[in-house]
Amino acid sequence: MNKKQLTQSMANKMDIPQAQAKQQLEQILAVIHQGLAEGEKIYIPQFGTFELRFYLPKLGRNPQTGATIEIDGFNQPSFKASPALKALINT
Repeated sequence: MNKKQLTQSMANKMDIPQAQAKQQLEQILAVIHQGLAEGEKIYIPQFGTFELRFYLPKLGRNPQTGATIEIDGFNQPSFKASPALKALINT
């Protein structure tokens, strides 16, 4: 399911215009993006948790030259599904 299909499904289930459903979805995503950018953990009951995971800097090797290079640390967004969502999917 892509974003357009999700918007259509939301509009049908909530009996609202598709433009309004798209606007609501955009707002939800904007809040999640902003929260992650600020380093917040976002917990949605019965769905899951969005959070940032920081990966430490490490040494790597250029495969062409064999030279050692330092790979900077970085934040990686992650999602962990709730037990309720896992149970729903695996039934």
